[in-house]
Amino acid sequence: MSIESSLASNIINDMEHGKSVLLNFGEPGRLLKRNMAITGFICRLLLFIVFNPIFLLRAKIKPSLWKRRKTIARKLGRFIFPFKLEGEQASSSSRGQIIVINHPTLNDPICATLYALDLYPEREIIIPINLPWFEGICRYRLKLLKIGIKIVPILTPETAKRLGSNDLVPSVQAALIKNYTTEFAETLRRGGLAVVAQQATRQRYIFTDSAQSESGNGILSTVSLILTGLRRHKLLEQACFSPIGIIPHDIHTKPKLNPFRKYTLNIGKSIIARDLIAIKNDAKRPADLYMLQKIAELLPSEYQVEHQI
Repeated sequence: MSIESSLASNIINDMEHGKSVLLNFGEPGRLLKRNMAITGFICRLLLFIVFNPIFLLRAKIKPSLWKRRKTIARKLGRFIFPFKLEGEQASSSSRGQIIVINHPTLNDPICATLYALDLYPEREIIIPINLPWFEGICRYRLKLLKIGIKIVPILTPETAKRLGSNDLVPSVQAALIKNYTTEFAETLRRGGLAVVAQQATRQRYIFTDSAQSESGNGILSTVSLILTGLRRHKLLEQACFSPIGIIPHDIHTKPKLNPFRKYTLNIGKSIIARDLIAIKNDAKRPADLYMLQKIAELLPSEYQVEHQI
């Protein structure tokens, strides 16, 4: 096991046993932990309902109940985080499916995950979760894994920036990214599903300005990183990318969890990873710009460009 893999395992193990990784980063870490406290509590409450003590006792006697629990979790999720579908009618495929979304609020990855599980209820799904959010729900990681939902911690560039110049930040970020890309490839190899927020951090707009929408300057390399991993593991023929434009219930909604608010998922046309990696445009990272442009096409103009020039 490499040093990075060992560090990632230790970080996850510590959080599962009640230790806070964020507190190792001093006051910036404490602030992030406080900011995510309410969201973490809501998520833990919902997960407690799904994995309640009565169910856990019954499942210990009859392990086959775990499979049925996934259906219950999906239905509960659809009730609390409702959404309607527009756009392309998804067709069944044996390929691994990578859903790429915009990320204006915390509902987005939840709604996209529920959509993916509706399409492919028998498949495993991997979801990267930013460290502050992951820390709040990590005690349920193994239980979620038993119903085919794999949550994996990452440290987004924006969160890393908020943690300041602490020497631990780069090593933790690198270890978590390596762990995520490894887990990602293994999930896709088995024909699994993935939900990815291209921008990583919550923001209402796809592009800062119209110039960025054409040049791709300053965009994250989220899709390129995934494609590199897929190519390394020879999975470019076995994976599809599907853009989804997620539209909150209200243009002025806050970027937090918004339970019982009906979102809209506008489904775009999928593209095989082999074809996506061959895309050419003016950007340094062509695949990332291409996916952002496709997501922007699925959204109202109010979500596309922040500063009109």
